[in-house]
Order: sequence, then structure tokens, then C-alpha cells
Amino acid sequence: MAGQYFLDKILTSPVLQDPWQHQIIDDTIPTDVFDRLQSQCQQFLNMDNGGNLRFIFPDEFDQYGIDLYDEVYDIGKTILDNAKALVKDLYTNPRWYNSLTVYAHISITPPLPYKFDIHEEGLEKIWSAVTYVTPIKNIGTKMYSTKNESSFIAEAPWKPNSTFVFCGEKGKTWHSYESSESTNRITLNYFIMSDKRGKRFI
Repeated sequence: MAGQYFLDKILTSPVLQDPWQHQIIDDTIPTDVFDRLQSQCQQFLNMDNGGNLRFIFPDEFDQYGIDLYDEVYDIGKTILDNAKALVKDLYTNPRWYNSLTVYAHISITPPLPYKFDIHEEGLEKIWSAVTYVTPIKNIGTKMYSTKNESSFIAEAPWKPNSTFVFCGEKGKTWHSYESSESTNRITLNYFIMSDKRGKRFI
């Protein structure tokens, strides 16, 4: 199943320490599932969202001919069922909530000049996973030591079907993202977070 495959990849990958704890994992989704996801997300590369960030949630997949709800749900359910292993067993100082949910969506980031500015991650999120989908070439998530571009340390390189994972820490996990190409930048995102925020996926 896609969920167990995704989980095993993350649990067996090292946690990198610089500039703060994170993971970069190749081939995170089974190849047959990812190939379908990538193919079905081509339609979003040139979607005109008026220069704004856009999310496609699993309950909207049918509207776009995406037939991967079951696989995306299976990954999300597996993440939630193994939240402690993914968060507390891998990371040194994660935040934690006793009542959790998992959010998932396809994220569509417009081309430059749009940039999602440097941020540390919302306090409701305790674990974030961003899988790069399409195009083939782009910029991955950029990591910083402070909320300042001059403190750039490293990039989680863009490679389709690789996943950037981290646990948000206040005042520490500064990061940003943007599209370097003339097309949109498409990712599949999962978040373990407090379930007090209304809309839930899992």
C-alpha cells in the first residue's frame, strides 16, 4: 500500500541537522502511484490563479479528473496512525498536541514574481511533508537560520517524487518557496496538526 511505502521511506531516512532538523527522501511514493499523480497534475502547470497560491483538496479531486483519493487517503491515514514515530521518535524538540488530524492538498505555486516569504510554519502544524510533483526542473524549499534572505543556508533540491520533511519549531525552522520556471510549481503536501481547525481530511 502507498501509505506503508511512504511511512517506511521516512522512518528509514536520516534526520539532517543543518540549519535545523529535516529530512530529504527520494522516491517517497510508489512509482506507479507517483506516475499517475504527476501525469494528472500536468493540467495545473499553466492554470491561471491570478498570481495567487492555490490548493486542491482531496474532496475536489473528482472535479479535476484525479483518481488518487484512495491512495492519498491511505498515506494520510498511515501518517496519522504513526504520528508519534514520525515526530517524537525522529525529532529532538517537536511540538505536540494530544488531538491530531492530517491535512492534505495539492499545492499550486505561481511563477515569479510570486514568492511565499520566509516563515517558520504555523503553530497548529507539528509535522510537514512536501513531495515535489511537477515540473521536472524547479527550486526546492529554501532553508534559513533567521527570517532574513541573507541567512540562507541550504535548499532541499527539487526532484520529482522526493519529499522534504520537518517539524516546525518557533523561531527556528525558517523557510520559503517559489517557482523558478515560467509554469506553476506543483507539490503534494501533508501536515500533522491540531484538529481544532475546522476542515479535516483524516
